[in-house]
Parts: sequence; structure tokens; C-alpha cells
Amino acid sequence: MDQVDLTTIGTLTEPRVTVRQIAIEVCSHTGNSVHAVFGRSRAAHVCRVRELVCYIAHRRGLTLSQIGRALRRDHSTIKHAIDNEVRRRAEEST
Repeated sequence: MDQVDLTTIGTLTEPRVTVRQIAIEVCSHTGNSVHAVFGRSRAAHVCRVRELVCYIAHRRGLTLSQIGRALRRDHSTIKHAIDNEVRRRAEEST
């Protein structure tokens, strides 16, 4: 977990945080558009932020289906995004 994640999770103190709230916080730290994260863009920088949003949302206890509904994507796509983020973090730590 990097500093952006810790900051994002730390500022979201509500018991049930939404995917939109997570996306707003992550986008404010990364400088990306919330509209792009919820949109259909497949640009690498947008996908990376979207994967981070999925990862944080899942770590906060949201199910794959809940995250998928919020982002208008299938739960298997969300699983793939989370796996990508986990793999990226493992590579960065070595």
C-alpha cells in the first residue's frame, strides 16, 4: 500500500463508503477525472486509476458485484482489475 492508498483510506471514515467516494478521493490525488474513471475509456492512465479504485473498494469490504455495478462492469472485469493491482504491487515491492 502506498501513500495515496493510506491517505485515501484514512480520509474515508464512513462505515459504508461508496465506490464513487473512493473514486473522487483517488482522482483528487492522481489528477484524473472521475468522469473518465466511470466512463468507457481504455487509456492506460485511466485504467490504472480504475484498477486502484477497484482494489481500494474491495479492501474496504465491497463485493465484486457491488463495485461492478457502480462502474458498470462485470464482476469478472473487477476481479481482473484487482488482480492486476495486486500483481503490480508485488512487482514494485521486489
